[in-house]
Amino acid sequence: MNINEEIELILIESKEELSTYFLGISELFAETFGKPLDKELWEWAYLNNPFGEPKVAIAMHNNVVIGHYAVIPMNLENKDKELSGFLAMTTMVSAKFRKFALFKQLAEMVYERIQCLDYPVIVFGFPNNSAVPGLKKRLGWTILEDYKVVTVEPKQIPDVVVLIENILDENLFTLNMEKEHIKRWRTSKPNQTWSYANKVGTKKIGQNLDLMHISDVNQLNLLSQDKPINMILPINESSNLNDLQVSFPYRFGYRIFNFNNKPNIFVQMSMSDIF
Repeated sequence: MNINEEIELILIESKEELSTYFLGISELFAETFGKPLDKELWEWAYLNNPFGEPKVAIAMHNNVVIGHYAVIPMNLENKDKELSGFLAMTTMVSAKFRKFALFKQLAEMVYERIQCLDYPVIVFGFPNNSAVPGLKKRLGWTILEDYKVVTVEPKQIPDVVVLIENILDENLFTLNMEKEHIKRWRTSKPNQTWSYANKVGTKKIGQNLDLMHISDVNQLNLLSQDKPINMILPINESSNLNDLQVSFPYRFGYRIFNFNNKPNIFVQMSMSDIF
């Protein structure tokens, strides 16, 4: 028998149904990433998510989860409106089944359902090197390569404020941390501590601060003046800030549904840093 005929593809759109597959998903996660899946973290991202229901496509073979493509809801807002968003994460296919194009099939199941919605949607993520070719070639993603995690010394903050002010406008979509239920969920990620106050979210990491979120760029000048700050910035040859210490690339990718305009996004760590 053709093994493709033995593989069952299932689309899950409710937290209740998804929870029944946790054991199988966790076993595939351990195989794929070489570490156990933290149940508390998984429940926080998928089940306790205040934005709504996830969309997860899984592949089953002999009652074993062998493939997984998931997006969790994470809406973005600008001054005037809200954009329905989904963060793509934890894509997995069991090693024995990677020649059956399951990654594309599972993603297309999710995307077909999203396409049926009668409003604009963005699916976005922060793909690593190995994921980029497949996302561009097979799934039609746009990948932006300019984003970097940079380390900003205290004396460089004024120049960075100017850079961000030149980027920002009222039409940029980002996570709205001013809403209490979003702030409460986003800052309560298990096994970490970060805070959001006075329109700035920061997390201590060693001797530095991670800039998790900012709603008012001028508040950067009020942060601790003795700690370097790690943040995501779009840095290229024309940025005039080439003396910033680049820690690593942090590319941003997306695919849009039900609208044709290129989205204007203010990319922040609060939109990532899930798993």
